[in-house]
Amino acid sequence: MIKKAYPEQVRTALHQAISSITADLPACVKRPGQDFSRERKLSLHTMLLMLVGMGGNSLSKELYDWLGYSSETATASAFVQQRDKIRPEALKLLFHEFTRLAVPKNSLQDYRLLAVDGSDLRLPSNSNDGFSSIRNSEDSKNYNLVHLDAMYDLMGKVYVDASVQSKKGMNEHKALVSMVDQSEISGNVIAIMDRGYESFNNIAHFQEKSWYYIIRAKESYGIISRLSLPNCSEYDEEITLTLTRRQTKETLPLLKAYPHRYRWIQPHTTFDFIKPKDSKFYDLHFRAVRFAIADGVYETVYTNLNAEDFPPEKIKQLYNLRWGIETSFKELKYAVGLASLHSKKKDFILQEIFARLILYNYSSIIMHHISIPEDLRVNFPVALNICRQFLRELIPAVQVLKLIGKHLSPIRPGRKFPRYQNPISAVGFQYRII
Repeated sequence: MIKKAYPEQVRTALHQAISSITADLPACVKRPGQDFSRERKLSLHTMLLMLVGMGGNSLSKELYDWLGYSSETATASAFVQQRDKIRPEALKLLFHEFTRLAVPKNSLQDYRLLAVDGSDLRLPSNSNDGFSSIRNSEDSKNYNLVHLDAMYDLMGKVYVDASVQSKKGMNEHKALVSMVDQSEISGNVIAIMDRGYESFNNIAHFQEKSWYYIIRAKESYGIISRLSLPNCSEYDEEITLTLTRRQTKETLPLLKAYPHRYRWIQPHTTFDFIKPKDSKFYDLHFRAVRFAIADGVYETVYTNLNAEDFPPEKIKQLYNLRWGIETSFKELKYAVGLASLHSKKKDFILQEIFARLILYNYSSIIMHHISIPEDLRVNFPVALNICRQFLRELIPAVQVLKLIGKHLSPIRPGRKFPRYQNPISAVGFQYRII
């Protein structure tokens, strides 16, 4: 049996994922028994594949590019009607199924590194959309935003989970807890986050999940403000905190006598492991590690990694890898097209967001399969276009990695400031009337 080329294996996995989720039609369509119940030019499988692989051209051009330049090609109106039958959850199911089938389990010294972060997505203006429409004052215009929280595999360079919320009522902590609790990833995991995710509840969820974490601390307030820490520039301290929701004869003396050990959780504060008015205690165990990142500049992080295997310098190196998710957001927004969604309807917006995440993963898995020198990197926009054309079966599988390998960009280490470019001055013209 001839082994398929690696790009062909990835494309096959995407088709298998689509076939898998469409086998459960009621989970994918809004009206089971009616939607996609008959054979049409735009089947559910074709619709999902097109939503994943479509670019930024007009809908009519995309249809001609995908289905051929023929008078029999489906119209834009037919495509929109078929699309409106698909539940937005179908694309999320496809995202998870494809991730399960195709994402390589890359690790660093047997640890899976997952970065978590969020980013706002600007949408086409639609004042009638209560989900995303925002108006700051009566005199201001409406604008539309949603917030994407994502979990990104730093070594595999793929997204493993995502959550979309309205910007008005967004809660990054709730999104994080949902992704952590629902994750099927097992083994040694290190989740790395910025200071926006600092909270007792998040730390407790990692502790219950048996995941390791590195969370950047808020320096002047938050958890650190009441910890007993050395008065020095750098330290590595083991911390145990005991949390309670009650102020009783039993807990008040402890809260007063040991303020650095015992903490009272206020009724309005989210903490999922002690119910309101419950008298039980809950212990958190972690390290507070402070290290220098530049001359006179220091950062503090919380982690439950053991000090013997992960001294401060190694913690610093791991946290620095978190920047990979920032780079991925840039690629996702501007190369893949998440910054320029074309839909206004909530359901279509959710479809597009998860379709773009699938396309990112599909392309990233293929393009990062090639071996490249340390001073070079994959040219993401070019490689993405190659992978997209391969998805449309316009490029042979054996040529994909070769074409990507022809377009590598140099990495310039140590660059702290963007290259200065001389602005091009406007040229003035004077016309003389003769």
